[in-house]
Amino acid sequence: MHSKIKIEIFVITLLLFSYLRITAQLRYPIVGQYMKQSAQGMAIWDNKAYLFNHGGHCRVLNLKSGKIENDFILGSAAPYNHVNNACFGMKRPHNSDRPYLYISECKPRRRCFVECLNDSGSVLVQTIEARKNNGKEEGVLTWVVDSENGYLYAITRNGKNLNTTGVVHNYISKYQLPKMKEGEIVRLCPNDRLELFEVQFPNILQGAKIMNGLLYIVTGLQETARERKDSKRAIQVIDLKQRKLIKTIDLTYVTTNEPEDIDFYNGKCLLYCGQNGGIYEVDLNK
Repeated sequence: MHSKIKIEIFVITLLLFSYLRITAQLRYPIVGQYMKQSAQGMAIWDNKAYLFNHGGHCRVLNLKSGKIENDFILGSAAPYNHVNNACFGMKRPHNSDRPYLYISECKPRRRCFVECLNDSGSVLVQTIEARKNNGKEEGVLTWVVDSENGYLYAITRNGKNLNTTGVVHNYISKYQLPKMKEGEIVRLCPNDRLELFEVQFPNILQGAKIMNGLLYIVTGLQETARERKDSKRAIQVIDLKQRKLIKTIDLTYVTTNEPEDIDFYNGKCLLYCGQNGGIYEVDLNK
């Protein structure tokens, strides 16, 4: 290869890695897969990140020391509980210093499990379902709590046209966040919806969080699945007031692993990844 071309390639590579260091930095080199189960949701409270794996196992990462200081099993733990998303609510149980934790089952029944955390583990205190007019369960893949305003959002999708047109309709339903006094099982019906709107993107759904009126949805798969039409790694940013997709943040060069979930810590966005893992700080303004 000509020496001039080699120099140009080197310069381009150097600039690329410089750009990546600006937009995303590896903060915690923690492996995603644990006990032979895939990494899934992440929720941050105080100085601790709660890292979940398929089935319901949780590791507690101290974000100051960078060390795992505890682990436990969710009250809703089961072989089918995917824990696709995890987020803290707005109310605290009387016997805990942490708010209720909301877990997206994702499959097979698409429910939302509400957990009460304590020093020794976690207890399932409420199960939320969404039903259609015909009584069948809605296919909710990701449940997200708006802890600032007291709402619960449910994300479903219709991917029938993915392999033909590449268009996927993602539906976002807004509900009032159920109170604990409503009982151990809460069934939400279409009449309970406060809003319903659609956004379009093909990427497969992962975890999500709400901050300052914006819904951040993590999407995509690991690099080894790049041939799939829903595999592109990105964060979809949705303005909940305007009810539309306003930005897509490309994660292609942030990690080759599957992006699983995000949350916020000291004003920074942290992205939790699967496979070999890693928790990255991502610049959402890029």
